[in-house]
Amino acid sequence: MASQDHELYAPGLKRMKRHNGRIDLYWVADEQLVKKGYTPKTVRLFGDWNNPHEAIEIAARCRILSAEMLEWAGGAETSKNMHGLGTIAWVAVAFETDEDSPYHEKRRDTQIFYSRYIKIIVATVGKRLLSEITGRDVRRWHKNWVDGYGERSGYACVQTLRRIVSYGCELRDANSIELANVLKHTEFTVPKGRKKRPTYDQIIAFREAAVEASRPSLALALTLQFDLGLRQKDVIGEWVKPKPEERERIKGAITDGAWIWEWGLTWRHIDGGMILKKPTSKSNGSETAEHDLKLYPDMIAALGRVPSEHRVGAIILDEGSGKPWKKSHFSRTFRKIARKAGWPDDVWNMDSRAGAVSEAFEAGAQAEDVMKAASHTQLSTTMRYNRGKIVQTSRVAELRVARRNKDRED
Repeated sequence: MASQDHELYAPGLKRMKRHNGRIDLYWVADEQLVKKGYTPKTVRLFGDWNNPHEAIEIAARCRILSAEMLEWAGGAETSKNMHGLGTIAWVAVAFETDEDSPYHEKRRDTQIFYSRYIKIIVATVGKRLLSEITGRDVRRWHKNWVDGYGERSGYACVQTLRRIVSYGCELRDANSIELANVLKHTEFTVPKGRKKRPTYDQIIAFREAAVEASRPSLALALTLQFDLGLRQKDVIGEWVKPKPEERERIKGAITDGAWIWEWGLTWRHIDGGMILKKPTSKSNGSETAEHDLKLYPDMIAALGRVPSEHRVGAIILDEGSGKPWKKSHFSRTFRKIARKAGWPDDVWNMDSRAGAVSEAFEAGAQAEDVMKAASHTQLSTTMRYNRGKIVQTSRVAELRVARRNKDRED
């Protein structure tokens, strides 16, 4: 047997000879530690021990697995990730907490999205070993997630599972690599896109209800979203809580204790010629929405009602606090006013962006121009927001019939 400092030292390596003569390799955990709760019990190893290069890699993998086991035995697991090694929960929490994880490169909303579904995954299937999962298991989980949380959340759980397993691949975890290949070949039905969008008449009704409720800021916010096709975050912004060291580097921002306001629309985004130029949050500022506000009478009228002495800092302010809106408070207040204005509960504020795109297509705008107006980089994205099918198909029908009539006359 090789000594501990030899490159072929492979603690825990077991060989199992099959009836057909094939020899399968496994790493097997210490029996006493398994009784105390250590997982995984076994890990399948791939490669040919008789091949010198592959044998070196197999031995290295055994040493790593044994080191992890001994670390667990000594209570040296980090406080952030106390889940059993080799489990879904282990790789999920690693994805969420490791300093080098791509999780930390994502926008805050994306991190919240991931964490929401990681919580569901860990709670429902977190104890399952990566080495034992099949595509059939994931299909069953997907069905259970759909039954318990809805179609969209069920699909989001599957997509989040793909992402955390992908991070396991970055860690060169052999079981994650194998499972990632399984997931690659396991397909799921994508939920249907939303079809709802507010009409211009509904926009007017909401603005009137907002003003009546002494919430003119919501009327202005919706006008900005509907007329310009801006996202809610690019209008009202968001409050984030940076780390202390990041907080020290931030100067001149709107603050509320430890919270910092960012991404919202400010008066500095509108120049003297009433041209709006706003870096978009979705692109992390790499794309800019540009609009000539003079071409929108409703917009000019709404902005004109803001006193000149108040035209500094954030444009949309909560009338109660005098500061930019908190997202949850904005959403609750918006829905109350929407109901008073006669909006169905299945028409949401986020649908106003689709309303802007759909109205543009209904008016006969060119697809490429609508794409630019919506600050999209791909036309396929713009088309997903297009929810004015009947008006557009009717215009096609009118053009076709007119062409036929003209041909008959000729």
